[in-house]
Amino acid sequence: MNPEPVTMESDHSHPSAGSEEGLRNLLTRLEHQSLQPDFQIQRQLALSRALQPYLDPLMAPLLFPLPEEEELAKWFLYADYFPTDGHASLIEQVRDLVTEHVPEEERVWLDSFRHSYMDLLEVQDISPGNQTVHARLQSLGDQQIFEVLLPPTPVPYKIGHVFLTRLLRGLSKTRIPGPPLVLSANIGKTVCDFTNEMRREIEIGTGNFALSEWAEFAKSYGYMMIWSVAKVRRGAWVVVDSHINYLNTQGETFLYALALYEHHEFRMLADGLRGFEQFTPVQGKDSKPTPSVSGTETISWVWLPPQEQSDATGFPVARLTLTPTQLYVETDSPERLDTVKHQLAATFGFSLHFKGETTDPPQHATPEVDLLSDSYIAPSTVVSQEEEQQILASFLETAYLEWAETPSPILKGQSPRHYCAAQQDTKEVAAIIDHMEHHDLGRRRTGKPAYDYNILRAHIGL
Repeated sequence: MNPEPVTMESDHSHPSAGSEEGLRNLLTRLEHQSLQPDFQIQRQLALSRALQPYLDPLMAPLLFPLPEEEELAKWFLYADYFPTDGHASLIEQVRDLVTEHVPEEERVWLDSFRHSYMDLLEVQDISPGNQTVHARLQSLGDQQIFEVLLPPTPVPYKIGHVFLTRLLRGLSKTRIPGPPLVLSANIGKTVCDFTNEMRREIEIGTGNFALSEWAEFAKSYGYMMIWSVAKVRRGAWVVVDSHINYLNTQGETFLYALALYEHHEFRMLADGLRGFEQFTPVQGKDSKPTPSVSGTETISWVWLPPQEQSDATGFPVARLTLTPTQLYVETDSPERLDTVKHQLAATFGFSLHFKGETTDPPQHATPEVDLLSDSYIAPSTVVSQEEEQQILASFLETAYLEWAETPSPILKGQSPRHYCAAQQDTKEVAAIIDHMEHHDLGRRRTGKPAYDYNILRAHIGL
């Protein structure tokens, strides 16, 4: 049986009863009262409680409250928060003011505001008029139905939307004190589910089973609906952020997840890598082994996305580059890098010696999450050559940090410094550093070396 709509008796005792101007003036007065010096601490406590998920500087990603959430937090301060220092609530302070006159057009809203609470309301029907919009809203918390006069908004209201707001009842028409936070149907129901989970935890923790009444819970803990929105926003951000399409300045897929290996079995590795089905040799002049300046060679393979994918660009999503002493792995995501690393480990075992990796994505703005959409589209981010050079430089600097002191497969398991001391000769180590410099990742990707190999030479004493 459907709940009956809540109807309100008309208030004819005051010609200005329920005027929009009176409501706006009351909200301004409550704000002014909350800013009084002796109420500053209580104001901060209330707003901090309502916006708690946005105030933790260690929370990643660092999000900021939406304007509608800031308004909801203020309404919580005005209507729901009871000071802990003996002060009267803000509504009680305004009601009992004797130092200044509070017009009747404001006073008529006091009880409506005092008894209001935050709620999640689904739009069931809309009746647009010339100047106003009427709607039938149903609470997701207790299924009550309300006939409501909606404030104007630049975003059209639609049936199925969910409003996070509060209703002012008790006068001729039920109103919302300001623009609601509008959510899609699925996001609204997710917010409701998250809030109900917290409600059950409070009931169990406190033994206060009066909170099973939605209105009782919402009056005391309505701010947890803001917490739930923050949780949804953060979760959606993670989804969007993980699907950002990074591009270089040529519009190609930017390969930022990198790994570096050392080796001493070029031919065996080259033969094995040719068996990696998802990789194909680089086309064109590099399709065959390319001699380096010293007579050795380098080979590259790329992983191209399947052409049947609707978003396939034809640009590589991963690249393997085998040089005489090293193997570079470049991919478009940490997940793909893990896939390639596991395949390399399974195929070559200890023939490859891991030197380091980086999986941090390029710097980018926090993507906006559309709360009216149930699908999240990740924006593209173009990475400048300067930032690309910085990423490569940081990666190689970390990989080579202890190179001179680390056992190398090329030097029969000895560290470069120890090998030079034992052989009383630095020529072989010098040649290895020359190879590394010639095949520098930055030189190939940006045309400029990403690392100063004189640092390695200095460590060896060359």
